[in-house]
Amino acid sequence: MKKFLALLLAMVMLLSLFAGCSSSDEGETGGETGETGEAGGETGGETAGGEVVSVYYGGGTPLSIDPALNSASSGSNVLKLAHCGLMGWQWVNGEPVLSPELAESYTVSDDKLVYTFTLREGLKWSDGQDFTASQLVYAWNRAASVDLGADYGFLYDIIDGYESGTLNVVADDAALTVVVTLKAPTSYFLELCAFPTFYPVREDLVDPEGAWATKPEQYVGMGAFRMTDYRVDDVIAFEKNPNYWNADKVTLGGVNCYLSEDNTAILTAYETDSAQFINAIDPTEYPRLQSTYPGELVFGDYIGTWYVLFNVHKDLSPAGKQLSVQEQSLARFALGQMVNREVLVKDVTQGGQVAANGFYPNPLSDGLNANVRETDIYGSWYTGTNIPAALNAKYTEDQVAAVQTLIDLGYAYTGTIEGGDIKFTDMPAIDFAFNNSGANALIIQYVQETWNQFGITATINTEAWATLQSKLKEGDAEAARMGWIADFNDCVNFLEIFISNSGNNYPRLGRDIGTYTKASDVTKDAGVGAYWGPEGNQTWDEAYDELVRQIKAATDPAVRAQLCADAERVLMSTGAVSPMYFYTNPYMMKPNVKDVIMLDTGDVIWNYAHVE
Repeated sequence: MKKFLALLLAMVMLLSLFAGCSSSDEGETGGETGETGEAGGETGGETAGGEVVSVYYGGGTPLSIDPALNSASSGSNVLKLAHCGLMGWQWVNGEPVLSPELAESYTVSDDKLVYTFTLREGLKWSDGQDFTASQLVYAWNRAASVDLGADYGFLYDIIDGYESGTLNVVADDAALTVVVTLKAPTSYFLELCAFPTFYPVREDLVDPEGAWATKPEQYVGMGAFRMTDYRVDDVIAFEKNPNYWNADKVTLGGVNCYLSEDNTAILTAYETDSAQFINAIDPTEYPRLQSTYPGELVFGDYIGTWYVLFNVHKDLSPAGKQLSVQEQSLARFALGQMVNREVLVKDVTQGGQVAANGFYPNPLSDGLNANVRETDIYGSWYTGTNIPAALNAKYTEDQVAAVQTLIDLGYAYTGTIEGGDIKFTDMPAIDFAFNNSGANALIIQYVQETWNQFGITATINTEAWATLQSKLKEGDAEAARMGWIADFNDCVNFLEIFISNSGNNYPRLGRDIGTYTKASDVTKDAGVGAYWGPEGNQTWDEAYDELVRQIKAATDPAVRAQLCADAERVLMSTGAVSPMYFYTNPYMMKPNVKDVIMLDTGDVIWNYAHVE
C-alpha cells in the first residue's frame, strides 16, 4: 500500500507539470461541494471604490447562481456577493455573529412558532429600486414551489402552509414587517434566514431556468456587491453596490471570482499575486506551501463529510446469481468498508481531515449533543479501518469483514485472506464519476486501487463540476464522489439530503430511476419499492422520510437525538452512502487581506474585508 501511495503521488506530481488549462471537489453553501481552469480577464487592482480582490473557489462555472436553484458551495459563495437575507453575519467584538441583515430586528412568540421581522428603512435593490416586504414573500414562495423544483425547496417545509403551496408568510409593506408562522419550534430557523435559498429575488427579473443569473444587467440583488461581468469558465466579476444598506462599512471596490478546475493554474495565480484567496489546492503541494508561505496555508474548520455514493438502481449481482435489493445494500456497504480511511487522510489528503466512522461529521449537533460522534447513541460503522487483521496483517479488520460479506453473498473469488491474494472475479464493473479538483483525483485513484487489489473494477470518468451535477440530478451515474458541508449546524441538514423529494438525493433513495438505462428487472424500482428500513420491507418514505418528519416535529431534545441516530442507521444500512472522511477547509489567503469572515459551514463573506 505504501509503495502504491508513493507511486501515485509521484505520478500526480509528474502529471501536474504537463497539465493544460481545463475548466471542481465539493458538498458542498453548505451543501454539496465541487472544487476548481485557467484565469482570464483582469485580476486584483483598485477602483475608485477601493481594492478589488481576486478569488478562486473550486468548482469551475457554477451550475446556477440563482439563490433558489444553487446547491453547491462554490456557487453559494459567488452569489453571496450580490445577495443577502433577513439575517446575515456581522463582526461583533471581533467574532462573526449571526445578526439581523435586511431585518433591523425580530421578535419571537412565546410558543416559538411566530417570527416577526421588522425591515430596515430605505432598503434598495442594487439597481436602485425600492425593496418591499412583499417581494421577500414572493421569493420564498417561488423557491418553495413544486413548479420551480429547487433542490433546496424542501427547506421551507418547516413553515406552515408549505403543503398547500402557499407559505404562511405575511408582509405588510407599510409597516415594513414580515410575519412567519412555523409548524413547530425550529432552533435553526434564523440560520435558514441567512441561507441563499431564503434570499429575496425580483419577480420582474427571474425565470424558472435561472438564465437571469448569467446576465449582469438582470442579476439584481440586495448584497454588498453587484455583478458587472459573467464569463463561463473564466470570471464572474462584482463591484461594490452603493445601494447596499451597510455600504458605508464596505471598503472593497469589488471581487473577481475566477472559475477553474485546474489546481496548477489556481496555485500559479496565487504564487504570482494574481489571486488573493484560493481554496482548491493539490495536497501534494502542502509541505512546500507551508515552508514557502508560513501561515498562509490554513486548514480551517469545516462541518462536512466527503463520501462515495452508489446509485441504488445499479445491479451488483455476481455472475449466475441474482441478489435481492436488500442483499445489494450489503454489497455496497462492503465496497465502502474496504477503504482504509486512516491511510486516506494521513497519506493522501494530508489536510488534517478525520477518518469517517459515520455520515454525521465532527462537530455536528443534534440540538442536545454538541458533537454527535462523541455520543454513545450514535454508532460507528468502520471500527477496524486501520487495525491489521489477525488472519493476515496485509489487510485491515474492516477489509476482512467486507471480503467475508461478499463471499457470503456468493461472489466467486480466487486466493485466500491468509495468503494475501484474494480477488473477486465476478463483481460487475462500476462506472465512477468525479470532478477533478482539490484532492479528488488522488482520493478516487486511491479508492480505485483499493478495489483493484480485491479484483473489483471501477471505470473512472472525469467530469466538469457542472456536468457532474447535471448527470447526478438526472440519475445517470452509477457511483460518484460527493461532499456535503453543513448549511446549518444540525443533523437534520445532513438527513434532508436523502429525503425522497430532495434534489440532492443522488443515490435515488425514494426516487425513480431517472435516465439510468442499465438497471435490471430487480433493481429498476429499487428507489421506490418497499426494500428499506430495519426489516427491509418499507418504502423509503416510511423508513426514512417519516423519521425526518418526526425529528422536525420533536420538542423533547432526548427523543429528537434518538430519532437522529435512528435515521443515520437507516441511511448507512443502505450502503448507498460511504463516508470517507470529515472535512477540513484548506485555503490560502494573502497576509494583507483582513476581516474575511470564514465560517465552518464553508461560507466566505467579503462584505467587510479590506486590504492593508
